[in-house]
Amino acid sequence: MAQFIPFIAAAASAVSTIAETAQARKVGEAQARGLEEQARAASLEAGAAEETQRRQAREAFGETRAAGAQLGLLESTSFADVYSQAATAAELDALNIRYEGEGRRRGLMFEAGATRAAKPLWGPAILSAGTNALMAFSAAGGKMPTKPTINDLQEVKISSRKVKPRVYVTGPRMLRNVGR
Repeated sequence: MAQFIPFIAAAASAVSTIAETAQARKVGEAQARGLEEQARAASLEAGAAEETQRRQAREAFGETRAAGAQLGLLESTSFADVYSQAATAAELDALNIRYEGEGRRRGLMFEAGATRAAKPLWGPAILSAGTNALMAFSAAGGKMPTKPTINDLQEVKISSRKVKPRVYVTGPRMLRNVGR
């Protein structure tokens, strides 16, 4: 069992590196999706705020027009100018709300793209896993297997067939015919 410790350490190190990379990729993807959802929410909020502003402006203009009609000011050029300027300002406010919302949405989408691009890649992770596995193997006292020599022989079996008796020498991961 002690002879397998270097291999176990190497495998555990490699699996750990791959698992960490997979986890980091999942976290990065989840963060990117979260940012995209925030961008969609910012866009919807801006649309709702713009519509609310436009509705309130329409109500205010309706009240102003009704008051102007009661006072007989609708035909007055100064009333028309003030009314027109107020309508232009209200439209600019609505457009600014839309522009700010679009800016927030774009910023969040850019951040989501940057987060997604910053996820660890599999290629370097696999190379790192191999390097970590070799370092763990070495640190655990492991050495690379070598070609078996005659000193590594474990047993000799002799086959006695009627036609040609053969001698097979077996060792670790080895079975070969060594002669008649």
